[in-house]
Amino acid sequence: MKKIVVLLGILCVFGCSKNEKADVSQEKMVDVLTDLTIASSARSISNKRDSVQYIVSYENILKKHGLDSLQFVKAQRVYQEDPDVYTAIYDSVYNRLQIKLEEIRATPADKDENQIIPISRLRDVSIGKLKKD
Repeated sequence: MKKIVVLLGILCVFGCSKNEKADVSQEKMVDVLTDLTIASSARSISNKRDSVQYIVSYENILKKHGLDSLQFVKAQRVYQEDPDVYTAIYDSVYNRLQIKLEEIRATPADKDENQIIPISRLRDVSIGKLKKD
């Protein structure tokens, strides 16, 4: 009987200390988290503007990267167990977002797109262009 108890104890110790490995590579996690962060930002901005917004669902982002929500959550949990790796992933996400932001800021804005029209002149707007005075 003692042998069975000792054997069960050893099995329990080794069974519980199983090291999980993420099914999703770090690079893929960076890609997914970057896209999710952009989508999340678009959602928060869309509530503040009075315009049509194209919002991508989180499910579509995961599908684009060939993941389902369970795979993503499991991979995120595994990476969270190693703070150094998790920090490196989010540092990469931050760096990618900074690069995208710099690219957007470097792109010249369309003059008509950013033109502010006084409310008193809104009646003069014809198919998106101001009438000439």
